[in-house]
Amino acid sequence: MQNEKIKILIVDDEPDILEVIEYNLLKDDYQVVRAANGKIALEKAIAEKPNLILLDIMMPEMDGFAATLAIRALG
Repeated sequence: MQNEKIKILIVDDEPDILEVIEYNLLKDDYQVVRAANGKIALEKAIAEKPNLILLDIMMPEMDGFAATLAIRALG
């Protein structure tokens, strides 16, 4: 990954938690993509192809377990 920032998808239904995590990751020069639930996380994982996903477990619409299974099924 020469000259590319590491892209991290952060997923949580609590906006304050997303904000704190994003702030700290940006401070350390990571590229950050946010999602508010597992369904959006799946869409962003497909579109953004992050290097790492930080995923909350208890979320509305699609919980972290279901999102993990769906993302893993992508290959």
